[in-house]
Amino acid sequence: MRITISVLSSSLTMLVVASTLGGSFPASILAGVVSLLTLFLVNDETEKQMKISTLILVASSSVALTISSYLSAIPFAIESLFLIVIFLAYYLQQYGFRYFAVFTVSFLSIYFSTLLQLTVDDLPWYLLGIVVGGGYSYVYRFYIIINRPKIELIKSVRSFHTQTNMTLDLILEAIANPAASHSVTSHLRKDIKKINAYSQEISRTLNNTEPKDIWPGIDAEQLRFYIFDAEMLIQSLYYVIDRLKDLHVLEHSTIRVLLYKVVESIRDAEVLRTHDVVGNLKKTESVISELSSMIKTMRRNHEVDKDWLWLIRRIEAISNHLVESSRQLGVRRDTNLDMNEEITTEMSQEKPIKDDKIATNKAFQAIAAGFAAIVVGYFLSPTHQYWVLLSTFIVLLGTDTVGMTFLKATERSIGTIFGAIAGFGVALTLSGQPIIELITLFCCVFLAFYLMPISYGIMMFWMTMLIAIMYDFIMGGITSEIILSRVVDTLVGAAIGSLAAALIYPRKTKEKVAITASEFLEQLRIYVSDYIQSYTDSKSHFQFVNKAFVLDEKFQSVLVDAKPLRNRVSIAQKSNIEQWITVITAINYYAKHLLASSNRNSTVHSEPELEAELNKTYHIINYNIEALSKGLRGNKKMIMYSLDSIREKIEKMDAGKLKENSELKGRINDLYYVWKINESLLLLSKSFGIQEAK
Repeated sequence: MRITISVLSSSLTMLVVASTLGGSFPASILAGVVSLLTLFLVNDETEKQMKISTLILVASSSVALTISSYLSAIPFAIESLFLIVIFLAYYLQQYGFRYFAVFTVSFLSIYFSTLLQLTVDDLPWYLLGIVVGGGYSYVYRFYIIINRPKIELIKSVRSFHTQTNMTLDLILEAIANPAASHSVTSHLRKDIKKINAYSQEISRTLNNTEPKDIWPGIDAEQLRFYIFDAEMLIQSLYYVIDRLKDLHVLEHSTIRVLLYKVVESIRDAEVLRTHDVVGNLKKTESVISELSSMIKTMRRNHEVDKDWLWLIRRIEAISNHLVESSRQLGVRRDTNLDMNEEITTEMSQEKPIKDDKIATNKAFQAIAAGFAAIVVGYFLSPTHQYWVLLSTFIVLLGTDTVGMTFLKATERSIGTIFGAIAGFGVALTLSGQPIIELITLFCCVFLAFYLMPISYGIMMFWMTMLIAIMYDFIMGGITSEIILSRVVDTLVGAAIGSLAAALIYPRKTKEKVAITASEFLEQLRIYVSDYIQSYTDSKSHFQFVNKAFVLDEKFQSVLVDAKPLRNRVSIAQKSNIEQWITVITAINYYAKHLLASSNRNSTVHSEPELEAELNKTYHIINYNIEALSKGLRGNKKMIMYSLDSIREKIEKMDAGKLKENSELKGRINDLYYVWKINESLLLLSKSFGIQEAK
C-alpha cells in the first residue's frame, strides 16, 4: 500500500508541475520508478541506516542519469557503463545489500535514460523527478506510513487467532462427521500452512517488539510459547482426527462428543482478547479433565489398544500445554506484573554469508551475460537494443543457483507473454485517455507487488501490462510490432541469463540445498542436545520454543531452495530431492512435537542409570547429525549409529524399578520423538550412501 501511494503521489506531482510549467511528462514516470525502488530496495536493520540508504539511492540515480546523458553521444560508452554497473552490483553485494541496491538503481536509471534518449538539456526535469520520487518515499516511510511494530504485532496475533478459529471450526466439522472428507482435509492442510506463516511472522516481530507494552505483564518468551502451543495443538488435531477416522474411532459417540467439546472450548477461550482469560479457561480445563478420566477408565478396562490410547493422550497433553501457557498469559495480564528479569533471546538473526567466491562468480556471470545481451540486442532490436539486457539482468537478479535462474526465467517468460497480450489490449482501449491510463498504471503497480509473494510469474504479468501502458503513455501510441519485440527480447534475455548461470561458474541447486539443509541440521543438533541435557540440568534456561521457531525458519529455507528441483519431475527423481524433503519435513515435525508433547516439569529428579544412557544418547545424536552434515557435503566415509539398544534399555527401566515413579515415567515417554528423529536421520543418511554401524 505504501509503495502504491508513494508512486501515485510522485507521478501526480510531477504531472502537475510539468503541465503547469511546460516540462517533460515522462519525468513523472521516472519519479514513480525512483519512489518504488527506494521503498523496495531499502531494507537496513535500523531506521537511521534506512534513511541514509534512501538518500544514497536518490544520489546514485541522479549521478547515473547524468553520466549516461553526457556519454550518450560517445560510441560504446553507454554499453561500457552498463557492464561496469552490472559487475559492481553483483561483486559488491558480498559487503552488504546496500551496495547491490545502489548499482541496481544506477542500472535502471541508465536504462531509462537510453529508453528516452535523454540529452543534457533534458536533465533538470528528470533530476527533479528523481528528487520528488525519493522525497515522497522518504516522507511516507519515515513520517506518514511508518512501520509500527506494536501495531504489526497486534494485527499478526489477531490474524493468527482468526485463522486458528477458522481452522478449529473445520476440525469441529471433521469430528462431527465420522466419514472422511477430502475437501475438509485439503482445506485443513492449507489452513495449517497459513497458521505456521502467521506464527513465524509473530516470532519475527517479537525480535524488536515488547509485548508487555501491548499486554501488560506478558513477555516475548511467554507469548512465543502460547503461539507455539496453539500451532502444535492444531497440527496434532489434524493428524489425530485423520488417524481416528481411519481407525473408525469417531464412530463411538462418547469419544466423538468429548473431542468435540475439547476443541470447542479451546476455540471459545479467546486468549489475549478478553479480560477474563483465566475464567474462560475453566471450561476448557473441565473438559480436558473429563477426557483424562475417560482415558484412565479405558486403560483400566483395557477397552482400547495402545495406538488408540496414544493418539487421544497426545490431544490431552498438548491441550494441557496450551491451557497452561494461556493461563500464564492471563494471570500476568490481569495482575500486570513488573518483569524485572530480562531474558536474552537466542533467536538468531539471519546474516548474509560473506562468500567472496560466490559474489565474484556471480559478477562474471552477469558481465558475460550482459555483454552477450547487448550484442544480441543490437541485431535483434536496433531501436530498443537494451531490452534484452534488461531481461537478462532481472533474470539473474536474486538467483544464486542454476535451478533458481531457470525457474525465474520460465516464470518471467510465461508472465511476459500473457501480460503483453493483456497489456496491448488495455493500452489500445485506453489510448488517448491519459488520466485513466495513469490510474491503470498505479493499479498494475499495486497488483504486481501485492501478488508477488504468490508467484513471480503473476507479478511479471502485471509488470508487463504496466510497461505496455507506460509505452503508450510516454510514446503516444503502441503497436503490435513493439509489443511483439518486447516479448521476443524478454524471452531471449531470459535464455541468455539462464545459459550464463548454467555455463559460467555454475552453482547447482542441489549444492545450495545441501548447505541450507546443513544449517537446518546444525540448529537441530543444538535443539535436541539441549533437550536431552535438560533431563539432568533443570536449572538452565534452554529457551526451547525460541529454538523451535528458528528450526522452523531453517526448514522453510530448505523448501524455498529446493523448489526448482521439485518443480521438475525428471530431475527430482534423479536427485532424490523428494526423499530429502520428506525426511526433513518429518524431522522438523518430530522436533516441534518433541517440545509440544513433553512434560515441562523441570523439577523431576533423574536416576544415575538413566543419566548414563541419556549421556550416550546425547553424544550419539550429536555425532550422527554432524556425520550427516558431512554426508550432505559429499563425505561418504562416515558411519551412523542407531539408538535402538539405548531405547530398549531406557524403556525396560520404565517397566522395571522406575515404574512407580510416574513423573519420571512420563519423561521417559517424552523421549519418543528423540528416537524418531534419529531413525529419520539414519533413513536420510542411506540416500547419501552412509553406512549404519552394525
